[in-house]
Amino acid sequence: MPVTARRTALQSAVSHTGDASTRPTGRGLAKHRRSSKSATAPRAAAAVLSVGLAVSGGAALSVVAAPTTASAASTTAGQVRGSSTIASRPLIRFRDSGSTVKYIQKTLHLKQDRYFGNSTVAAVKKFQASWGIRVTGYMSAPTWNRLTWAARHGVLYGKGGAASSTTTTFRAKVLREAAKLKGTPYRYGGTTTKGFDCSGYTGYVYKKAGKTLPRTSRQQYSATKHISRSAAKPGDLVFFLSGGSGVYHVGIYAGANTLWHSSKPGKPIAKAKIWTSSVAFGRV
Repeated sequence: MPVTARRTALQSAVSHTGDASTRPTGRGLAKHRRSSKSATAPRAAAAVLSVGLAVSGGAALSVVAAPTTASAASTTAGQVRGSSTIASRPLIRFRDSGSTVKYIQKTLHLKQDRYFGNSTVAAVKKFQASWGIRVTGYMSAPTWNRLTWAARHGVLYGKGGAASSTTTTFRAKVLREAAKLKGTPYRYGGTTTKGFDCSGYTGYVYKKAGKTLPRTSRQQYSATKHISRSAAKPGDLVFFLSGGSGVYHVGIYAGANTLWHSSKPGKPIAKAKIWTSSVAFGRV
């Protein structure tokens, strides 16, 4: 009995010890596994997400977005105005910059640095004063209209410009007087507003502008200084040659390969394209 009791007690002790050593160990491992899933998994997911964003473009998106925002912020209203289309007649002013400012500077014969600085303001004021436009130094609608006209016709300053040359002012007057007679009928030998032939028209216009020409186209050709086509300016005379030095027609050069002229019976005075290369240009 004692032996049996001792054996039973020993087995019970051994069994208890084994259970105790096994369960805590198992529970400890289980707890360790659960802890690993709950703590490590989010960290791993976060790491994967970070790497995934970097590889798949998340980081690239933030890098691209930053310069775009910075670029948009650095584009000022002055740069937008300064690069507006010419046809929109933008109200460009001091400190604006861009391609349209360059166009203004080119027309005004300035250094084309694309910046509407003090020198451009001064040139615009001079231009406005010469044409009787309100002097502001900025681009207004009337200033744009006259500036684009000047660019087409090669006549920069009007009669009011104190610093403009006499020649430039004279050619501007010639063009104004030539345009006033648009629609006047052709009349052979005509020299009045009732009707003009070609040289009667040019002689009348030049006289109104302040200079006298001989009567016929041949005489007018002889009385002018002959210049090259590239040197010709709107307001100069353009002569049509019949061969050698023979002249059969004359008109007033209007720029861009066009002229004002009184051409033939049935056709009133109008601006037209120069239809031949057999021409010569003359300046009084």
